[in-house]
Amino acid sequence: MNEAAPSRGLTALLLVSSALWMAQSYWEEVDLGQLDAKLALRERVLANTAPAPYQYKLWLPEQAFGAVARATGAPIGDVYLGNTVLALLVLVLAHRAWLAALLGPRAALLGVLLLPALAHCLFRIHYHHPYEFWGVAAWCLLLRGLVRGASVPALALGLLATGLVWEKQVLLAPAWGLLALRAGRPFPGALARGLLLLAAALAVPVALRLALDHGLSAPRPDVDGDVPLARQAWHKVLWYQGPYVLPFVLLLAAGWRHVPAVVRVLWLALPVMALAYALKHYNLHEARSFWALAPVFTATACAVILPAPAPATPPGPPAPPPAR
Repeated sequence: MNEAAPSRGLTALLLVSSALWMAQSYWEEVDLGQLDAKLALRERVLANTAPAPYQYKLWLPEQAFGAVARATGAPIGDVYLGNTVLALLVLVLAHRAWLAALLGPRAALLGVLLLPALAHCLFRIHYHHPYEFWGVAAWCLLLRGLVRGASVPALALGLLATGLVWEKQVLLAPAWGLLALRAGRPFPGALARGLLLLAAALAVPVALRLALDHGLSAPRPDVDGDVPLARQAWHKVLWYQGPYVLPFVLLLAAGWRHVPAVVRVLWLALPVMALAYALKHYNLHEARSFWALAPVFTATACAVILPAPAPATPPGPPAPPPAR
């Protein structure tokens, strides 16, 4: 297989085009119709009266958007659009960086084309909050650091920063721990470092909750949490999650030996997230809640479709001279 990197010009064109495809699709098909709802939620967030978890997740981004709107004089809707375009461009770049570090430049180029297809599933029905694309981009960079052997302090700093806009980066800590044990690290040391990463992932989200809930006269209502398994819309779960998850489950099963160990470990996030949502009585059919799996799915597909070439067979001993 020719593993030469695609030309930089072609790669740049596909990266920018991919981000613009997604931004155009999302803005015109989803966000425009939900803009009034987003603006109403923004007012509640700024007044610290929004339900959990939106109050905690949106408070810092909405402060930043307000600062940009005041500095530029742009309407807040235009700020949202600019945020969408920029965040999706950063996501595309970060996603490519993750795949290139894991599988090489050819597979990364395939991943650039797979991401918009997945986004089509994830954009359906529900709008995304302004922080979500930034969170997935940061998640991809954390995965890149995991693959490249980043130090625990570097990963901890990345987890702290990601916590400003996201919370699912917490999945990195157990993944790091499992990979450390697989690599033969002693259990006590792996446990201690894994707990450090877990603490870094939780620090900012927990601090925001404590700060914003301080002084409230009553517990903050939760926007979700009233859908036990018996009340789940299972036809919606199959309709929305099926096209998103099932093809990659089949690819994983068919090409297991081609999938890198780190990706196999990251697949454990699927049952963990599903179980967490079920225990919290959250809706299971909202595919947008499972964005953290997108880079795992694309990595699986790229590894199976473009498997690494088998190592070359070393030459055997020279043939003996002909008998005289």
